[in-house]
Amino acid sequence: DEAPAPAERPSPLRSAAEGLGWLAANRGVLDLILFLAAINLIASMYNAALPAMLLSRPGGGEAVLGLVETVTGLANLAGSLLAAALPAPKSRVRVICNCLLVSMSTENLLLALGRGPGVWCLGAVLGWTLIPVMNTNMNALLRLRIPVEMQGRVYAARNTLQFFTIPLGYLLGGWLVDRVCAPLMDAQGPDAPLTRLLGSDGGGGAALLFLAIALAGTLVCLVFRADRRLWELER
Repeated sequence: DEAPAPAERPSPLRSAAEGLGWLAANRGVLDLILFLAAINLIASMYNAALPAMLLSRPGGGEAVLGLVETVTGLANLAGSLLAAALPAPKSRVRVICNCLLVSMSTENLLLALGRGPGVWCLGAVLGWTLIPVMNTNMNALLRLRIPVEMQGRVYAARNTLQFFTIPLGYLLGGWLVDRVCAPLMDAQGPDAPLTRLLGSDGGGGAALLFLAIALAGTLVCLVFRADRRLWELER
């Protein structure tokens, strides 16, 4: 007997087109991916500006930067343990939206307004503890909603859409601090509202960016939280 001919494997371009086509037909999953793409853009601007601010702020320096990064890692570890211990929630969409809302609003605001390591470390705890919980629920939701036979193609498209904003955020964050935020803070008088709020010492430009990131991140979370297509994923 002749062995059956091996099944023809689709080309990478055809697989990519099928993955994108499935997302276009399932807007709830697509909107969830676009939500995370917007969050990644903002979060990568945070990564670009954090060292610049903590190294130049009074009360900062290399040791403080290392401390904040250490607390960030410990918060991620604690969040991972929390995600493993928690039972499955009734609404994964609500958990995803609320975790990101807490993370984006609290940490960036504390980094902008804080004046010492204690406040910055508190921001790291509030900003990063819930991220593993969010990721766990997002991965579970995607695996439940995407058919097994389509997961490879859809996940490839998802990775492209969700993560291409990260290098853009790094470039945009550095440019905004150097060319927009720092000159704007330098132009403020000693009694100007921004000077009183963010200080006139080093790192004021990065602090202004963190304030903008806090507002932008909160707005993105609220906009997508009102997206009815996301809530349809609960059905």
